[in-house]
Amino acid sequence: MWEQERNETRLPTPEERKCEEIYNTTTTRTEGGRYIVKLPTKTEKLKCVEGNTRDIALKRLYQLEKRLEKDEKLKKEYIEIMEEYKTLNHMEEVPKEEMKVPAVYLPHHAVIKYEKETSKVRPVFNASQKGSNKVSLNDELLVGPQLQDDMRSLILRWRMKRVCFVADIQKMYRQILVTKEDSNLQRILWRSNQDEPVKDYRLGRVTFGTASAPYLAVRTLHQVATDEGYEHTDAAQVIKQDFYMDDLMSGKDNLQEAIKIAKDIDSILRRGGFIIQKWCSNNAEFLKQFELSQRSTKVNLEIHIDGSIRALGLNWNIGTDKFQYNLNLPALTDRITKRTILSDIQRLFDPLGWLAPSILPAKLLIQKLWLQGMAWDENVTEEIAQEWMDLRNSFLNLPGIEIDRWLQTSESLMKNVSVHGFCDASNRAYGAVAYMRVITVEGKVTITIIAAKSRVASTKAKSLPRLELNGAVLLAGLLKQIKEAMKIPTSQIYAWTDSTIVLSWLFGDPARWNIYVRNRVVEILEDIGNHNWYHVQSQDNPADLASRGMPLTSLKENKLWWNGPEWLHNKEIEYSRPKNINTNLERKEVIEVNSKIENERASLISKIENCDDLTELLGRERERQR
Repeated sequence: MWEQERNETRLPTPEERKCEEIYNTTTTRTEGGRYIVKLPTKTEKLKCVEGNTRDIALKRLYQLEKRLEKDEKLKKEYIEIMEEYKTLNHMEEVPKEEMKVPAVYLPHHAVIKYEKETSKVRPVFNASQKGSNKVSLNDELLVGPQLQDDMRSLILRWRMKRVCFVADIQKMYRQILVTKEDSNLQRILWRSNQDEPVKDYRLGRVTFGTASAPYLAVRTLHQVATDEGYEHTDAAQVIKQDFYMDDLMSGKDNLQEAIKIAKDIDSILRRGGFIIQKWCSNNAEFLKQFELSQRSTKVNLEIHIDGSIRALGLNWNIGTDKFQYNLNLPALTDRITKRTILSDIQRLFDPLGWLAPSILPAKLLIQKLWLQGMAWDENVTEEIAQEWMDLRNSFLNLPGIEIDRWLQTSESLMKNVSVHGFCDASNRAYGAVAYMRVITVEGKVTITIIAAKSRVASTKAKSLPRLELNGAVLLAGLLKQIKEAMKIPTSQIYAWTDSTIVLSWLFGDPARWNIYVRNRVVEILEDIGNHNWYHVQSQDNPADLASRGMPLTSLKENKLWWNGPEWLHNKEIEYSRPKNINTNLERKEVIEVNSKIENERASLISKIENCDDLTELLGRERERQR
């Protein structure tokens, strides 16, 4: 919550390069087109096969059976899933003659997600379970490189499409086979009836719970796009760019193009054994191109397009084409502890930071708990408890907040698009927020919030100018991600700060500043440069809200936060920098020292107000002054 972010481009590690090499040299396909992969291991000789994993798996099976006996519904669904594994040949019984082959047995248990449309109960296989020799299968598997963009970038691109759609791949992992030798590293024990003997099975597909499974699934997705997408290069590119694991989020500027690319994606993936399901769109005509069984069950087309679905954890109302919030906090218990507070805060899923000003007070509260040294399950003070209750009650206003999904952009309007980012800092936090500004064909100016970030200031005292600089670094990183995800030229990106000191640092020679300032200035210059940095009046800076915090009840109606400053809506914007920007090092050092003294003074006053023994504190202060 308060770590300073770094926007470094990471090179592949030797292990990641080895993982890629194993995939490229060992992957084959069946006659039907399915891919057969090898589990990427760190060494050829595995120690995990030497541990007595079967006995451990047997104990876990007995524990699972006791749990299932207490829940008939769960037991019925779990047995059905395991029977499906056998029916679809996703697992097979181990032949008696192969029982002594070196193997690893994986314990398994049920995970329940009742909010999902399909597969509400899923078995998870614990490949991290260590054997008697303290080595697990996951200890010896290569994880592989990250091949997909992060969630934020995917959602940013998705918001640029007028006609959009989402879907996912049915049983993605289980559509990919593993080699017969490696299936012995994925053995399990199972019986559907306690009166029957326990049998040994081996999983012949990529298995949820193994460290390499996410890499193998995504890598195979990219491979089928390469192998089968030669006739539909646009669709192949979408497969490589617009998937987040098995979730597809994409679209086009018009209905015909959206239908074509969706059909092409479906055709390419089928050749590799992948089936797309649960199609959903903001356009009813698009959905009519798919059979009822292929559409999301949340979609109603009888009268007009209607329904709300979860898209990468976000609530998306397909009828209004808006994002909504839906927070289900558990019932409040008598005991309020650091654990219960943090648990509730983590339910506030806000990947694009639209609620940054209202979530900041919660972050500050957590920081306060850490500074007080509270234990995880210790009751918090009455003051903290009341502060948390007020915050928690304010979150009840979440359902009333809606954000437009579409940013009013199209490929033909990209020259009329600009991104404006703002940054600011207070003594407690710093933040950044970015907006999309579009001039439509009719000449109308539309402003839509894109994303925001906030960070709690470190407990180590820093001057306000340095915190302002950290805010600028945060903004530069945010704008860099927006620029790369949305493919917007740097010349159409603008950054605004109300700190003349930060502007002085940015337009001065980095070699003249001290190490702390120089490193951050260089980082900003590498991300977006300094040619598009301008000055904004403090009262017009929406990032001020992200750095100081605001109750949710007030944030809902705050036009500055949701729509940016008024002048951003004008057809012509006045770009200005203060004429008195001075890049003189000595002047800046004086400002920084004065600011540091002011911060120390404020800190001392705070300590005095909270100190029981003023005499001792004042004595120490006099000694320090001497």
